[in-house]
Amino acid sequence: MVNLPRTTDDRWDTGNESGDGTADEWTPEQAAAVGSTPEPQEKKEPKYANVIAWVNGFFLPVIRRRISDNDGGLSWDARWWAYPEVVARLTALHQAWEEARASDSMSAMSSWWIQHLEPHLKVILDGDTGPMANAKADRSFMGWPALPADPVPSNVLDKILDQYN
Repeated sequence: MVNLPRTTDDRWDTGNESGDGTADEWTPEQAAAVGSTPEPQEKKEPKYANVIAWVNGFFLPVIRRRISDNDGGLSWDARWWAYPEVVARLTALHQAWEEARASDSMSAMSSWWIQHLEPHLKVILDGDTGPMANAKADRSFMGWPALPADPVPSNVLDKILDQYN
């Protein structure tokens, strides 16, 4: 059994707003009592230098789905790099994957699969409305056009920008 450090009274420590009693707030005697001393965290270097290396080294070998040719099933174009939305989503997935990989949490990678990969894959591979929904084996589809947008009126632009200052 581990003996946790205790204070001599029952009052809350108001100097620690988080209330988590993390080891970096303990005295050396308290840390010794639980058998640990705070050590600086070693920063892990990314496994893949960029999204292209990650897609080729992890995503393509690991993610396997039955892809259909424009029949409403899942759609994928080997030219994934030609679709700005796909590049943006895969970049976000790569960055979140690297963060989960570097995490000390035992459940970080599971969370990445459920909270990051699955929602992005649902959109990326959607054969009806996804960015590669009309991808064909002959590579004749070049992606959907950019969404239209009218210029933002200056008085509206000021209000939008001011709300974040």
